[in-house]
Parts: sequence; C-alpha cells; structure tokens
Amino acid sequence: MGVLDGQGAMGFGEIAEITGSKQRPMVAILLDHIDMFASVEPRIEICSAIPKGDRLDRMVDQLTQIGVESWRPLICDRSERDPDSIRTDRIERIINEACKQCIRARSLLVQPPMTFAEALANTDVPTIVCDGSGQSTIVPVKDTQSRLLIGPEGGWSDDERTAMRESDAQICRIGVHTLRLESAAVVAASIALSAAYSPIPFGDSE
Repeated sequence: MGVLDGQGAMGFGEIAEITGSKQRPMVAILLDHIDMFASVEPRIEICSAIPKGDRLDRMVDQLTQIGVESWRPLICDRSERDPDSIRTDRIERIINEACKQCIRARSLLVQPPMTFAEALANTDVPTIVCDGSGQSTIVPVKDTQSRLLIGPEGGWSDDERTAMRESDAQICRIGVHTLRLESAAVVAASIALSAAYSPIPFGDSE
C-alpha cells in the first residue's frame, strides 16, 4: 500500500491496524520504505480565468491528473468570477483526491491571482498566450518551465490583444474550435506536457 504527502514523498508498506469509526476510520500503516519523487518536467503553470460553478472543480481535478505543476487565477478584462469566490478548502480536497487517484506524489499548487498585464510583464518564465489568432498551434514544451495563459469565456479584450502582440509572449492556437475555458486549459496543458517524462524516485529518505 502507498501513501502520499503531496510534497514528493511516497511511502510503501502494509496496513498494521484499522481503528476509529465507520464514518472516520483511522488506518495505521507500517512503512517499508519511502521514495522521494521529482517534479514532472516541463513544469507547467496554467494561468486562467476562473470558470463558473462546478466547472472550476472539474478543471482543477483534470489539471492535477495530467501533471500540471501549478494553477493561478488570471484576472482579465472580461473575467466573470472574482478570485475571492474560490473555496480554497474545497479546491484543496479536490486536488488531494485527484492525487490519490492518479498516484501523484506532488500536489498541484494553487498560486495567488495575477492580472493579465502582470503575467505578460513577468519574463522570468516563457509565456504562451492561447488565442485563436495565433499563427501556430501549441506544441509540446521543450523548456523546463512554461506559463500558459487562458482567457475568459468572452475572450480577450481589444486592449489585451494589443498587449499580447506587443509583449515577448508567444501566441498560439489550441485547435480548430473555440473551447470552453476549462477545456482549453486542460487541452493546452496536455499538449504542452505531451513530451514530459514520468518522474522517478531520486533516493529513499528511509
């Protein structure tokens, strides 16, 4: 049996005891060894407008499963949902459940919100703006780290389109159709990560 701490450690062992109640069981595990797992590379950060309703839940769950390193709410001119509306406890629970399901050793990180202008101005990380006006389609990322920007349902504003064209960011199409933003985030991240390798243990801690 394996257990995860969300920070790269994965322990393997056998169940030693089950206590507690049916509603709140407590499981004691006798660990045989613990492996530490590196991050998936390329390390992809998705910055997106926040989907309405439970679509955010589905997006976070799928971004966790496919290996995205972090998600950050992106504040755009046409954003329809405020970052303060996010229930962080619910998002954390969804991430934890997704990590267990896909046996992911390192949890998806939820970063503080960022405006579109701030995302373009931050040149420390190669940035890709996903937009239908792009001259090329998004391809597997070769850099060790990259940031993908996904706009709101209403699309980028005229001011944002001007800013992206004047920035150092790469503008790429995702496909032939206009996707919902949560679908666009997952599809773009999947393509970017399609050349990623599976992280392997880099040494037992015990």
